[in-house]
Amino acid sequence: MKKIGTTDRLSFFILTAFYSLIFFVGYFNVSGQEQPIEQTFDDSKKLIHIVLIEFKSTVSKSDMQLVVDAAYSLQQIEGVEDLNFGENTSPEGLNKGYTHSLTMKFNTAEDRDSVYLPHPIHQKFVKLFVPLTESVLVYDYWE
Repeated sequence: MKKIGTTDRLSFFILTAFYSLIFFVGYFNVSGQEQPIEQTFDDSKKLIHIVLIEFKSTVSKSDMQLVVDAAYSLQQIEGVEDLNFGENTSPEGLNKGYTHSLTMKFNTAEDRDSVYLPHPIHQKFVKLFVPLTESVLVYDYWE
């Protein structure tokens, strides 16, 4: 059996101390970070809610004004951000009959699902709006 010399012991001790120091410095340095960059980015995402609308040809200007006013009243609902209601202006002719859109942003899906959708202002808007439409397409996505 071969004996371990003083130089071997010293080398082993230095390597163990070096790697232990690297481990502890790395561990405490990483665990001291407040938030990873990815989490900050995810927190800034918004849920985009788009409603494309094809109105009946019989809708009068006064009825359309009621819809516009009611659409903008949706801004009063907590959680609704950046609401826009507008008429299609695309020259491409690919709108498939949809002439208007209602777009809004939410910070969370809960704001859309539990606050906005069941809210009395939204329910009143739906009762006014739906009978005046031929077709409605709702599309949501995270930006």
